[in-house]
Amino acid sequence: MTKMEVEIKSYPAKTKKLVDIWNNYSNGPMPKAGIEFITFTNKRPKSPKNNNRRIAGLKAESISYLKDDIELVKMSVENFIYLMAKCGVDVDVKEVKVDIE
Repeated sequence: MTKMEVEIKSYPAKTKKLVDIWNNYSNGPMPKAGIEFITFTNKRPKSPKNNNRRIAGLKAESISYLKDDIELVKMSVENFIYLMAKCGVDVDVKEVKVDIE
C-alpha cells in the first residue's frame, strides 16, 4: 500500500488559510481514519440543479445546504493539494510504501 507525504515548502501570505486547513487536516484524526476528503462551506449557487461543484476549476461535491444560502462542500484530498499548488503553495508530494501487518 502507498501513502502520500505532503511537505509544504513555502507559500504566499494570501494562501495562509489554505495551508492552515491542510495542517489541521493532516495533523488531525481524519487521515488516520481513512477519510480522504476535506469539507468546508461555500456560497450556494443561484441555480443548484446538480451536486457537482467547481472550486477554482477543481471538482468538489455539495453535501448539504446550511442556512443563509451556504452549503457544505467536500473536496478530495488530491484536489485540495492541486488547489494549494494552483494558488502558489510550493508543495512536495512523495509516495511512501507502507507495509500492513
